[in-house]
Amino acid sequence: MNESDKEQHELDKIRMKKMKAIMDAKKQQELVKERVVSITDKVEYVLKIVLAPEAYNYLNSIKGKEPNVYRAIYNELINPEVIQSIDYLLAIIQQRGGVPKQIPLDAIIYLERKAKGIRSKIQVQRGDEMMDLGSFLTK
Repeated sequence: MNESDKEQHELDKIRMKKMKAIMDAKKQQELVKERVVSITDKVEYVLKIVLAPEAYNYLNSIKGKEPNVYRAIYNELINPEVIQSIDYLLAIIQQRGGVPKQIPLDAIIYLERKAKGIRSKIQVQRGDEMMDLGSFLTK
């Protein structure tokens, strides 16, 4: 083996190591991506079980129309602790066959209004005068 062949052999070994490292990194990225999709699917399943059917449908309609509002509601419902214990929650749901009480549509509407910054406006009529409930209660 001459000097040129040795250098070529060393270069081939280096190329193979780099190719292996690239392939390993790519495989690792795919595993992480698959895990994220899996967690997203699990969270979606938990939402479907925990929310009342009309609340779940309403939340999905918000998701299509107003993504920022959906994200705010989602963050209220699903915090990092829920994501960390998602497998435990799924096990409990499957063991018990569901949840004893589902989150109603009113709660989702409340979270939507909170995300949009809409305050309730209850009007009270006193004689000929209309005033909001806060003003009425302070008098």
